[in-house]
Amino acid sequence: MTPTRYRTTNWSSYNAALKKRGSLTVWFDPSMLWEGMATGRRGRRQSYSDAAIQTCLTLKVLFGFALRQTTGFVESLLHLAGLPWSVPDFSTLSRRQESLTVDIPYRGSNGPLHLLIDSTGIKVEGEGEWHTRKHGGSKRRIWRKLHIGIDEGSMEIRAVDMTRNTVGDAPVLPMLLEQIPEDEDIVSVTADGVIENSSCRREACPFY
Repeated sequence: MTPTRYRTTNWSSYNAALKKRGSLTVWFDPSMLWEGMATGRRGRRQSYSDAAIQTCLTLKVLFGFALRQTTGFVESLLHLAGLPWSVPDFSTLSRRQESLTVDIPYRGSNGPLHLLIDSTGIKVEGEGEWHTRKHGGSKRRIWRKLHIGIDEGSMEIRAVDMTRNTVGDAPVLPMLLEQIPEDEDIVSVTADGVIENSSCRREACPFY
């Protein structure tokens, strides 16, 4: 069967669409909580909120920056936006990213939530594998397990957790469900063998 061939006739619109792909708009909400808040616990409070750290790390991932490049990039964006906020240094970003609770933005579905849950393995690249390639030795790979909950309607990620590969899927189910706001109705939970044991059935009821 001969494949269908398409010819571009609206060159002006096509050219404008290609140019638009390179357009960049970064918007900061002036009312967002950038500085850290008092926690009521002993010790010095954090200088930056989780939202500020997540903003910096998100830009780091999107543009493939190193941590020092990220601080310079965010600093220039805040200057262009006319916001007098300070920027976390690279050591602060490195330390805070280890324990950061990520807030996942979502648009949400038009109706009740049908949650799809699954997990996948992620191979960790690090010094161990580099040492193996250069000098030989053990070829054991290091893996981590990524658990996600997806909205069936919008296909957006609504819950996420990462564990060692020795952790099964069932113990993570309660932590995924806790990430869904209490005022949001979950009508079903679909998983690949995750909720077959009795404890997971109790967690997933009444929407299992």
